[in-house]
Amino acid sequence: MHLQYSISNRIRELLTTSAHPKLVDMVNAAKREITGLEGGAFYINEFKQVIVPTPQGYLYAGEYHKELRFDFDGTTIGPSAPDGLRPGDEWKGPHVGIPYVLTAACDDVYYKQHPTPKREVRVHLSDDVGAAAATKLAKRLAKVKGTGGGRIYINEECEFFAPINDSSGLRYEYLGHLDNDSWFSQWEMPGDAP
Repeated sequence: MHLQYSISNRIRELLTTSAHPKLVDMVNAAKREITGLEGGAFYINEFKQVIVPTPQGYLYAGEYHKELRFDFDGTTIGPSAPDGLRPGDEWKGPHVGIPYVLTAACDDVYYKQHPTPKREVRVHLSDDVGAAAATKLAKRLAKVKGTGGGRIYINEECEFFAPINDSSGLRYEYLGHLDNDSWFSQWEMPGDAP
């Protein structure tokens, strides 16, 4: 298994590990079912669901609870925030997560579904947990991300991070852990992945 790790805007390194054969088997089984081939991209969402993109849509390959960690020059790179990392600090972990959008008003979070090639559906957190709970989380995230909303990510360890463009170029900023905040219900698979 490998991870393309961004060291900076201009440098990426391919990190590898052989510590997750069960996960590799899960992804390969899903890929074989649809394409007849093995290998390729997959995602693990915040509910620990393994999601495999295929030309026909997304496949649910099962759940995986072991944390994916990679060695980078003697440093462990993984999805959990290191001790001492605070919201607003640079996120040096993998830039792999499930995309969501913080609304421009910073009062809600949503993801997009495409049930047909011509239809886009926005699924809002406020529809799932109520406006007050959605606004509370959105405002917390916006304190770090800034006003105007935009793309945010949550990874399999429920860590939020977001791309930030500034004078130094593109970097990722840590937005905090999901903690006890209200969040979307666990996805029903297959077909409803963002």
